[in-house]
Amino acid sequence: MQIPSHVLKKLEQLTGPGQVQTEPLVLALNGYDCSGSTHRPDAVVHITSVTQLEPIIGLLSREKIPFVVRAAATNHAGSCAAVKGGVVLNLNALNQLYTIDTQQGFADADPCLVTGVLQGRLKPLGFFYAPDPASEQVCTLGGNLAQNASGARCIKYGNTSDNTLQIEFITPDGYTHILKHDDPGPDLLGLVAGSEGTLGIIKRMRVRILPAPKQIQTFLVSFPSLEDAVQTVTDLIASGLTPRCIEAMDKVTVQAIESFTPSGYPQAEALLIIELDGNAKQIKQDTLTLQKICTQNHCQLFTQALSEEERQSIWHGRQAAYSAMAALAPNVAVADGTVPRSELPRALQQVRQIIDKYGIQASLLFHAGDGNFHPQLIFDASQPTQTKRIQQTLQEILKTCVDCGGTISGEHGIGVQKRALMAYQYSRQTLRLFAKIKKAFDPYNLANPDKIIPIGFEDKAALYEEKDPAVCALAVQIKQRFDKQQPTRITAQALAQEPYLSTHTLDKILDIDKTNYTATVQAGVYVNDLIKALQAQQVYAKLPEKFNGTLGALVATKAAVDFTSQLTGIAAILPNADIVQYGGKLTKNAAGYNLCRLFVGSWGALGLITQVTFKIYPVKQNVSLKENTPFKPTALFTALKQTIDPQHLFLSAVFEKEGL
Repeated sequence: MQIPSHVLKKLEQLTGPGQVQTEPLVLALNGYDCSGSTHRPDAVVHITSVTQLEPIIGLLSREKIPFVVRAAATNHAGSCAAVKGGVVLNLNALNQLYTIDTQQGFADADPCLVTGVLQGRLKPLGFFYAPDPASEQVCTLGGNLAQNASGARCIKYGNTSDNTLQIEFITPDGYTHILKHDDPGPDLLGLVAGSEGTLGIIKRMRVRILPAPKQIQTFLVSFPSLEDAVQTVTDLIASGLTPRCIEAMDKVTVQAIESFTPSGYPQAEALLIIELDGNAKQIKQDTLTLQKICTQNHCQLFTQALSEEERQSIWHGRQAAYSAMAALAPNVAVADGTVPRSELPRALQQVRQIIDKYGIQASLLFHAGDGNFHPQLIFDASQPTQTKRIQQTLQEILKTCVDCGGTISGEHGIGVQKRALMAYQYSRQTLRLFAKIKKAFDPYNLANPDKIIPIGFEDKAALYEEKDPAVCALAVQIKQRFDKQQPTRITAQALAQEPYLSTHTLDKILDIDKTNYTATVQAGVYVNDLIKALQAQQVYAKLPEKFNGTLGALVATKAAVDFTSQLTGIAAILPNADIVQYGGKLTKNAAGYNLCRLFVGSWGALGLITQVTFKIYPVKQNVSLKENTPFKPTALFTALKQTIDPQHLFLSAVFEKEGL
């Protein structure tokens, strides 16, 4: 598109001389990322102060000019490629660290502070930032949150969203909103995490910092087969042991690393790097469990790092894995699928078959503890035949992840590269909801447009068909009310009268999975009954014992943030009777907008929650309960309500309290 000269002039007035560039070379250099996607913008604007962001976004909004945020551009999905041209906003200069507060456990920073720089500043203070993406020496805090890229320690410490306490977020109209997980209403911080800049721009961040563990112990374990290594991971998690991280590499990866930067890895079909942290007594006990499980799965070599130098040597090789493969060919394509941990053996077997079928040279590398694997496929992009084979291979690998109950992205995002596959993972109804969320935040489709949501998904995605009779019956009633424009209010009471709709028939505990440590439960189950059922299976969740209502009520009112942060999957019926589903038995899911965080705290205003999937644990969990009273709806919540339920058919105490 052609950007009007008066807009370019105004942009330069806002940023200063020389900060707005339209030279072909500059546009080309800002038109790609690590994915290989190339889409040239029409202008590049270098932001030098956070104070410039609101007026610039406001100007672009008024002029209806699309914009894309760019910083380190380490993304592997084309998330920062300017698909519709417009303006690239280069935020690299916004890299200040403002505060480190070790007493309260947080750090305040600009969005483009390099993750590794923060880690370096924290280390002398005896603290650390839990997310640890492999590119931490280059990638930024804001980029990590925009993709919800979390790295290896996610298994124990949660993802980047979990470790972000607060953000200042600029919506595409140029207004700033302060978002926190425990704000009244939906968890909008959790919703925009992983949204890849399609809902707005992160202006400033407050992240959680943690005291460094008293002791860290690292193990390098070799196996005669990748299957043995993966089974070890499954058995470890099923035992209740929670390592700091578990990384896995196949023989191809190990050989590439040793040729590129010798790290002392033994020659083996598969290696695991397993790390424990905590106090000395706990580590000693966990080490015995770890060694026993590794031995049961035919480990060949069980090596323990005896010094910090040895520990760093073990990690040096893992961190060089991408570079090692890149040294073998002009181009490397990296996949990013996640499956439930129990499905790793089956998924990896199928992935190997796909790679062999297309004759691709590839290494298998993965965050085994959270089921997130990154096959690295080498090729020469100047050869069209090779490029086509790579694309076919990647598509089949990611479809395999979905078929195994997983997702097409654990942390790299969707961008433009995997956009079409969203119609394979999600139903037509769920994609419609994604489109509505995008419209609520960005009605003119200006913020990183044409990402995540597939073009023409109504023709490509399948309609979801519910099989549970109780859910089907509720959907029929909601559809009848929608057609007649009759209001609905949700209740758990069995003898409900108009306009109430009862969830008492949603009374099933569908699954308690002690292998993946998740439970899936319908919304009408009472929390006290659920706690007893879990205890009978010798597992626990972060459920408050003093809550007298149903699971659906607990989620909808956000009465226990400790619990609602543990949701990994959700299903709901929307006011128009569309049934939507998101997530599942997954530690990581960076595909689409996080619907768990949308319905948490929604107070029944956005739809009827039918079931949730959440984490469970082998030991009792601490949890707090807060007063669950209606709140004053924010502008963003109101926009979501008007987009998802424009007829205002789902009644809620939230909106009635305000006379809306």
